[in-house]
Amino acid sequence: MGTDAERISFPLIEVRIEDLRLAARIGAHAHEKGRRQTLHIAACLTLTGIPTDQLEETVDYSLIVTHAERLADRHIALIETFALELAEACMSEPGVARVEVVVEKPGALANGLASTRVILERSQVFASEPSA
Repeated sequence: MGTDAERISFPLIEVRIEDLRLAARIGAHAHEKGRRQTLHIAACLTLTGIPTDQLEETVDYSLIVTHAERLADRHIALIETFALELAEACMSEPGVARVEVVVEKPGALANGLASTRVILERSQVFASEPSA
């Protein structure tokens, strides 16, 4: 039997935000244009490495919020587009291997909750694979 360090697999580290509420310029219908609607946003970023206790070695939560706020200030027709663009912005941060974004639009339906989920993941390239 090995030491504890030998038995521990590589940790999976996620940076998450939940229940971020933004007043966004969102909607495809004529009555939605020119006004803001509430979106609830969750994002989960899976990191590629193990950060030390230094903020610059991880993804600052506030960067995710900044990306979402920037999108909320533009008119975007679909929550699917909003979620995809937020996921792409998060994937552009160094050290991010996978992003999952959920956007909910609580006022879209009279009975129920409209939402969308986008997942982006970097493909893994192994040194032993032949190049194309």
